[in-house]
Amino acid sequence: MIPSDGRTAGIDAFTRAWARVVSGHTVLRHSPDEVYSLLERFARRFAEVLLAEPFSAGPGRRLGADLVAAGIATPELLGRTTTLIGRRFLEDIRVRRPDGRARLDELLGAVATGYTGALVDQSVGAQEALRRAELRRTGLARHCRIERTHDLPNQRAALLRRLAEALAGDPHGRLGLCLINLDRFRTVNESLGYRAGDQVLRTVAHRLERLAQRAGHFAAHLDNDTFVLLVGDTGGIDEVTKAAEEALAAIAHTFPINNGYTLPIRASIGVVERAAAGTDPAALLGAAEQALGWAKRERRGQWMVHDTERAAVETARHALSAEMPDALTRGEFVVEYQPLTDLATGRVVGVEALVRWRHPVHGLLMPGRFIDLAEHTGLIVPLGEDVLRRACAQAAAWRDARPDHPVFVSVNVAEAQLRRPGLPALVQAVLDETGLPVSLLQLEVTENVLLDPEGLGTLDDLARMGVRISLDDFGTGNCRLAEISNLPAHTIKIAGCFIGFLNSQHAAAGADHTVLAAMIELGRELGLTVTVEGIQTEAQARRLLDLGCDIGQGYHLGRPQPPDEITGLLTARS
Repeated sequence: MIPSDGRTAGIDAFTRAWARVVSGHTVLRHSPDEVYSLLERFARRFAEVLLAEPFSAGPGRRLGADLVAAGIATPELLGRTTTLIGRRFLEDIRVRRPDGRARLDELLGAVATGYTGALVDQSVGAQEALRRAELRRTGLARHCRIERTHDLPNQRAALLRRLAEALAGDPHGRLGLCLINLDRFRTVNESLGYRAGDQVLRTVAHRLERLAQRAGHFAAHLDNDTFVLLVGDTGGIDEVTKAAEEALAAIAHTFPINNGYTLPIRASIGVVERAAAGTDPAALLGAAEQALGWAKRERRGQWMVHDTERAAVETARHALSAEMPDALTRGEFVVEYQPLTDLATGRVVGVEALVRWRHPVHGLLMPGRFIDLAEHTGLIVPLGEDVLRRACAQAAAWRDARPDHPVFVSVNVAEAQLRRPGLPALVQAVLDETGLPVSLLQLEVTENVLLDPEGLGTLDDLARMGVRISLDDFGTGNCRLAEISNLPAHTIKIAGCFIGFLNSQHAAAGADHTVLAAMIELGRELGLTVTVEGIQTEAQARRLLDLGCDIGQGYHLGRPQPPDEITGLLTARS
């Protein structure tokens, strides 16, 4: 329990703030007092886990799942909740311990994992309920493999009981779990029918049961095409991966089907091995599910061992992903600008707009921490529009302040933005709103656009408007040289990985030099401006100028900076 040393008042203050955040968003149909009472219980549970000795973030998964069960069940609410906790929970309940922030971050990650997992389960459950209702309505339920469960029992409850017994046994013991999922099993049902699918599942269950009996393991059928092997009293991870190898070998035998077919069946396995002490069944199964997900994405047909460090990183990424919509609304994303310098004169001729996330808890986050999340969630479209508007407005301000020294602004455009209808119209509207001449706007795209006819059409429209087009990271993507001459580009930007050798005393010879010189010459022969990024030294800048490069970018020429610092730089270099 939470001691009455002033923290009770802190819990009350935090809960009231939380209730204001949740108000209007929760699906609960309760009175304000009932919502407050519910959230207060969650806040107390959170504080008890945070202050427990010894500390373990594991119960945070249960907290996250219970939040969803209570109706606080949207990604937006997860983002609002984790942001609020990160900002003020430690201060409200007066945590003064030096590891308080580290504990809080780890616990928030566990809450996010449990929350997102429960959301997925909730969504899947709703979809299955609708499907079953429709099947019953149309009289097709007798053909549905989910209704029949392939004549195999769902043994999840039995597995959890067995796990609890094993964990409650020898406190110094260890145990492992192999979570097994059949690869592309749906195609069996779709191509050969559910009767063949039933036969495959019964055969897999029989083979795993024989393996378990022979090796002293416990085998169970969890759901549909998912099975599990529990390896008790292990001597280490090698024993569990050996069981995974044996399971793959047992499943990999061809399956005779009654209608004359033989099927090659493969599976992917998530493996986890833990000390019994401090582990709970749900956490162990959750880790195995996470490892299985990695295997399905990266090593289909093989096993992968759960990695706690990777899991922590992914949990943090889930939390960030949930926070992004509100962060955009609150204006937490900021734009810095990196100079683009004429290598011959040293004059700044342009700047690249680079977005950062000024996170209230984690500080300034670089794009590598969140851009791919934005692309995955679709937030890259509104985020990209926000950056475009800010960059154009800032470039227009610089032009008004220094009409004798106009600089263009270069803005990155993601593939999702190019595929979205109306991008040329949006760009024109932004130019009209900000007063920036079209000649001072450059849009950067990657070579992948060459694979997308729709994206190429959009670039054609933008180029006809007078927008400059730059092919970013030239030489590192899916570039097809035969198509470059047809690309409506004005600039190629050569990636920094091609110029590292220029610092060596043998920079004038060798394959690296030949490749770089050929890329520069290609750009010049096509009448394109050649920009090189990643310039770190004066020696690199001089050599690139000798090779025919036009514009340079990199820390040697200027780091990304806030707008006011760029203003000073433009004055100093004019």
